Amino acid sequence: MDLDAAPTFCRFDACTLGPDGGPAPLVQPIRGGNLREYCSDRHRIAAHRTRQRRPLSPPGAGPAPGEGGPPSATAARLAALADELARLSADVSGALALGDADRVARDLQDARLRTTEAEARAVAAGAERDRERMAAAGFREMAETSVTAAERAGDRAEAAEAVRQAEDERDEARHEAETAHAGRAEAERALLRSEAEAERARAETERVRAERNEARKALKAAESALTRARADAAEAKLAAEVAAERARAAEALGEAAARRADAERGRAEEAVAARADLARALARPAKPRTKRAPAKT
Repeated sequence: MDLDAAPTFCRFDACTLGPDGGPAPLVQPIRGGNLREYCSDRHRIAAHRTRQRRPLSPPGAGPAPGEGGPPSATAARLAALADELARLSADVSGALALGDADRVARDLQDARLRTTEAEARAVAAGAERDRERMAAAGFREMAETSVTAAERAGDRAEAAEAVRQAEDERDEARHEAETAHAGRAEAERALLRSEAEAERARAETERVRAERNEARKALKAAESALTRARADAAEAKLAAEVAAERARAAEALGEAAARRADAERGRAEEAVAARADLARALARPAKPRTKRAPAKT
């Protein structure tokens, strides 16, 4: 990303660390380095989690998890998300561990090689210096025991040259030893940097593991919601069956009541017809009775 196109405020939507309660302003590095998009690691992680919680399916592919879809589809999407997070965590951990281990091993091996070479050169220079000193001592003894002054002068010149060469070798060995010490210090600094990178890799692994645990918790919550939904559906089904049974019983009672009402109506109609017959019979005029004559004796 170009420095001119770098963000000037924190990209986290819920950031309120600015002077007026809005997003916090960002200060980008001018002399190189990673450009900043968030005011803190906490807001960067929160924005990453917000992007992960967004729907993964394209428009028209059905509701996203937690937006009204069936419980089975929600559980399936959460399980897929948990598997994807676990796979990404394993890939990141393996890549970081392999990269850091290889780099640290190469740096340590190079540092050991440089140190070994410097120590070997220092030992060789010391041995050569000892030989030169021994030769110079022999030359001095030969010069002291020489009879002629010319031989003594030549021996002394050779001894002086040998001493000068030994001093040069000693200076060169000292310089190589200092170079070896500098290389060892550089290797130690490289080791410290590698340890810091490994610590950052472990922190990133812990963060990915925490996100995976959160996804598993969400999956468990979705499974419990699915279980509750199934229990509610079973209760609703049972209530519907009980209501249907009650409706059938009420219908049977209604039919029995209708039959009893029909019977009562028939008896009432028969009573009315009998009462009407009785009234008609009472309304007819009575026939006069004929008196019988007394019998003659």
